[in-house]
Amino acid sequence: MTETCYSKGQKVILVTSQIKNGKWLCKFSIPGFGHLDAGLQGQDSSKGYKTEWEARTNAFQRAKLLLEGPEDMIQGHLLERA
Repeated sequence: MTETCYSKGQKVILVTSQIKNGKWLCKFSIPGFGHLDAGLQGQDSSKGYKTEWEARTNAFQRAKLLLEGPEDMIQGHLLERA
């Protein structure tokens, strides 16, 4: 299943899949951003999540952290110069 979300005005595409043991995994992509989530970052592919919702929530949180990282770095540099 594919779902589109937004964080800080940036589109985040979540792609959820169910694995053989009945658990769920989710990967994300951010159009125009040079990062493609492997879907296994922070997730154990042999276990997965009990629900699709948990898998999507985890992937969206990873995407938000990625989007917030560069902004935090820019703000840090601005504070250092002041």
